[in-house]
Amino acid sequence: MNQSNINDTAGSSGDMAVVGEGTPNRTPVSIQVLQNIYHELTGKSEEVSKTYDESFHVVFNDFKQLNLRIGQICEQYNICSSNCSVSVFYINDTKDTFSSFERFEAFNTGSTSSVESVLVTYNFLLILPKLAQPQSYTISVRIASPVAIQRKMSNIDMPKIFRLMGGARTAVVSIKYVDYAVARTLLNTIDEWFNALPQARSNAAWRFIRSHTDWTPLITRYLAGAGVLALMIFLAPYYLNSEASLLQLAHFLLISGACIFAAYKIADHLGTAAEDSIDDWLDLAYICITDGDKKEVALAKSRNQGAIVWGILKLAGGLCVSIAAKLIAFRITNIP
Repeated sequence: MNQSNINDTAGSSGDMAVVGEGTPNRTPVSIQVLQNIYHELTGKSEEVSKTYDESFHVVFNDFKQLNLRIGQICEQYNICSSNCSVSVFYINDTKDTFSSFERFEAFNTGSTSSVESVLVTYNFLLILPKLAQPQSYTISVRIASPVAIQRKMSNIDMPKIFRLMGGARTAVVSIKYVDYAVARTLLNTIDEWFNALPQARSNAAWRFIRSHTDWTPLITRYLAGAGVLALMIFLAPYYLNSEASLLQLAHFLLISGACIFAAYKIADHLGTAAEDSIDDWLDLAYICITDGDKKEVALAKSRNQGAIVWGILKLAGGLCVSIAAKLIAFRITNIP
């Protein structure tokens, strides 16, 4: 374009730019035209994307709603051609691919395989009002099922941090475009669909507990250690009197140290076990379109209930170590 200056003229027209500003050949040009020229010259398409970490509950009818929304928003454009493909990925490393959404609607929901993720892809050729050439747009919507992924990863020996990170991203939307305004319209439509999906909810207190489970071993071991130490100080007069020998003192200190160390380690193990149990609890985010998914969701709910019960029991056990030590000591010494 002969080193022309291109500037936005947002003050006068939201969809116009000026080519050759400050020269005798100053010409207002539509943003659509400029974007199309750039695409024709470079052959490149831009991309906009958005990721989600909410715990969505997606059923088969929700995909129909997504297809309906995209079809409705595209009615305002002059569509030359379009196609849709759907890929369903299973946790047993198999995949079903459907060449159209109509074929996907005939999907076998009676399958016993659990769905790991679903990828819906739309390709459009559309002509904008101020252009004569069609432009290519690609929409990709990928939704994961963390419930199924967790089950798959449970068979893999890996650090806990990687297991937790595996379920962080639940959906990704990407749009390859030529005209940014069209891409934003499409993205907003898909975003509204995601916002309408049901989600797992947890209260603020439980979220706080789950975000600070690393405190659990620290709390249990220091409370247990402090409790047993206080107990030994309380019992000292019953074992040591004014006539106690140095050997008796050494014997008492040795027993006290061993009891404090044992209580500290037992409480630490129970606190760590309680932390692991609570960390096993996950917000239920899933895709449920097959009989296998229904079974997987039921198992996930059962795991969550078990994680809460075992977490409470192990935490209570860690906190009760000092109490148990006190009762044993009182029983042995016959202190009322």
